[in-house]
Amino acid sequence: MDKITKKDLLNIPNCLCYFRILLIPVFLMFYFQADGQIDYIISACILIVSGLTDFLDGYIARRYHMVTDFGKLIDPIADKLTQFTVAVALVYTYSWMWLLVVIIFVKDGMLALASLYLFGKGEKIKGASWWGKVATAFFYFVVIILIGLHIPDSILPTVLIFVCSILMAMALFLYAKQLYGMIKDNRNHG
Repeated sequence: MDKITKKDLLNIPNCLCYFRILLIPVFLMFYFQADGQIDYIISACILIVSGLTDFLDGYIARRYHMVTDFGKLIDPIADKLTQFTVAVALVYTYSWMWLLVVIIFVKDGMLALASLYLFGKGEKIKGASWWGKVATAFFYFVVIILIGLHIPDSILPTVLIFVCSILMAMALFLYAKQLYGMIKDNRNHG
């Protein structure tokens, strides 16, 4: 990793990542102190703003050549912090949400450990695959609906959570297969 400069730390894409991290407690405050439907809609809008800043930081970084090693580190941290926080917060409203929390925890834990192992062996780590992006996009679609509509006593949340769990489990399986192949290749060439 190259030396991190003040310019790298404060470039627009990285500032958007910091903003995304700062939105997490704002989301939690609105969600857990909600007095009515408008507060749930505001909570959902906070996640939409978070998603837009996620898209913008990547677009700006690539388009204007502002990609930094630090940005490659902070962006996924902001993503995972947001995703995990929202999933855990929803466990208090939607009983089956714990299933998604477990799958996300296992998937991201596996990715982190395997990436650290491969990084320690000098391997380049691949970015998110299309199946992971699809599962994550569907996750955000589901949680924005569950938060904005706030329908804990309906069958719809259970259906959405199970479909999302299946997509996340498929992403977990495909990432595990990919990482196993990378680790196996590394051991064969090492």
